[in-house]
Amino acid sequence: MSRFDKKTMLLAGIIFISSFCLWAMFHVWTRTFAMDLGYQISMEQGIKQEFTNENKSLRLEISTLKRTDRLESIALKDLGMSPPAPEQVVHLWKNE
Repeated sequence: MSRFDKKTMLLAGIIFISSFCLWAMFHVWTRTFAMDLGYQISMEQGIKQEFTNENKSLRLEISTLKRTDRLESIALKDLGMSPPAPEQVVHLWKNE
């Protein structure tokens, strides 16, 4: 009976150590996976911030390019346009 007890204890010890090693490997894997996800999130937030800054600068550039005084000076100087004569102006009214 003592031999059976030694085999049982050895088997139980091997199962316990194997279970502990599997748990430890799973724990390390989940921690590593969580750290990788954290790094990826940080990188994506940085990219988002870059795109946000670029979007702001492009919106500023658009508003600068749409300025009426700039468009008027281009029309007068570069395109040779002039303001319309009073007889060239046609008023359209919407019927109510």
